[in-house]
Amino acid sequence: MPGRQEVFFLMVLPEAFFPLFQADSRLKALNATFRVKNPDKRFTELKHYSDELQSVISHLLRVRARVADRLYGVYKVHGNYGRVFSEWSAIEKEMGDGLQSAGHHMDVYAASIDDILEEEEHYADQLKEYLFYAEALRAVCRKHELMQYDLEMAAQDLTSKKQQCEELATGTVRTFSLKGMTSKLFGQETPEQREAKIKVLEEQIQEGEEQLKSKNLEGRDFVKSAWADIERFKEQKNHDLKEALISYAVMQISMCKKGIQVWTNAKECFSKM
Repeated sequence: MPGRQEVFFLMVLPEAFFPLFQADSRLKALNATFRVKNPDKRFTELKHYSDELQSVISHLLRVRARVADRLYGVYKVHGNYGRVFSEWSAIEKEMGDGLQSAGHHMDVYAASIDDILEEEEHYADQLKEYLFYAEALRAVCRKHELMQYDLEMAAQDLTSKKQQCEELATGTVRTFSLKGMTSKLFGQETPEQREAKIKVLEEQIQEGEEQLKSKNLEGRDFVKSAWADIERFKEQKNHDLKEALISYAVMQISMCKKGIQVWTNAKECFSKM
């Protein structure tokens, strides 16, 4: 069964989630200084949110692990109480039964920590799933960033070819270029050469316009699909995390009540001695 992260990938990109990883690889392969000129504010904010979400959950899990370690120590110390009370009961006549009973309560309490930690781990696993969710959000943002970068590069290339075509058609060079410098050094091209280049450029411009149109459509479809899934997963996240945190709190309350009951029982044992 796929996890929530894989399901999210598949919903965002029905064909497969591997293109997200390919996008990440391409971004790393590009110059580290490249920047998208017109980033989508929603995806920029989403990227920041996913970073903060992962940071908060990671810190929460570390705190829980430290508390669980200390809790384990406290429970095991009760096992020492049980051993001491049992050994003590062996040398007492009047107090023996009370000490033995108190020791039994302590032993049972100490042994219960394994089940408690197993239950805790279940809630921790629910939180860990949202570490993957945060990474999935970042992968979607990286995919969108790459698509936007490709779109801007295609638009820039198309503008450049249109300018070249215009310069060839009018015979004027509006900006400094190697071509303009070459023409001044070695003379102008023949009309036939110019016409041939114009024809090639016109074909490239037509292909570029179709490619740009296709990239725009692909980008809009991706944003529409991704954002719908993101909104749905945000709602699911709120429900899941709320449920996990409440269940964890209820478990801690129940655990404390059991501790109070153990010591109440021990008190009764001591009172009967």
